[in-house]
Amino acid sequence: MLRKLLLTMGWLTLWFAAAAAAELKIAVVDMDRIFQEYYKTKQTDAVLKQKQGIYQAWAKKLGESRLKLQEEFKMLRDASQNIALSNAEREKKRLAAQEKYQEFKKKEAELEQYVEQKSREYKVLLTKMHEKLLDEIYNEIRSYAVLKGYNLVLDKSGRTLNTIPLITYSSPQFDISAEILKNLNRGQPDADSQSDKDSSLR
Repeated sequence: MLRKLLLTMGWLTLWFAAAAAAELKIAVVDMDRIFQEYYKTKQTDAVLKQKQGIYQAWAKKLGESRLKLQEEFKMLRDASQNIALSNAEREKKRLAAQEKYQEFKKKEAELEQYVEQKSREYKVLLTKMHEKLLDEIYNEIRSYAVLKGYNLVLDKSGRTLNTIPLITYSSPQFDISAEILKNLNRGQPDADSQSDKDSSLR
């Protein structure tokens, strides 16, 4: 993280050094806002939520099976200690309790393994889907910057290791977030109305 920050600051230094010899056209974007308001982000979140719901439902089912086995084991264990029963009957209950305990431990291990495995799969899926969204957003920003002749586009939502904003102030006229969102969300039902709202606030 520190290395990435140093590299970023190094590139910024080179950019501003180059600006001494040529006019530098700069824009800023709010990546947090763009990511959250990109219509595909909402679609992706819905898919992830559905997938998570499936995982949780099966984990709940395994948990209920585990609890049932645990209760059955306790009943057999208690019965094996019931002096009202014959020695032979208590021994039978004891062996049954041991067998039920093994089933319980097996189900417990199955539950733990399932939760661990699906947690890993979910994290991999989340990372993969979010990276795809970010690639689409970055490509749109690059295309827009080239089209409009911007030399540098900065993310005003970025923060340092001390959670201090990298950009403490930027004039609203340099913020192209609304334009980027308009292009990304083109064709969506509420895209035009949102763009009009953004324009009225500028």
